[in-house]
Amino acid sequence: MLLFPEGAIRLQGTGREILERCDGQRTVQEIVAELQKLYSVGNPGQIQTEVGTFLEQLHRKRVVDF
Repeated sequence: MLLFPEGAIRLQGTGREILERCDGQRTVQEIVAELQKLYSVGNPGQIQTEVGTFLEQLHRKRVVDF
């Protein structure tokens, strides 16, 4: 569960995997590369798109900053 001033988000699956890697040290591209290795059977382009979309949504809600 991720709590922020305007609400809460229950994180599961890849959303959780993405946020666990948002540590201030990794770049978005490094996060994408790690997830592409983790989900090697997935489409690499789709993984990159989904990570970008997910982080943009959280950025609009002021949950993450990058």
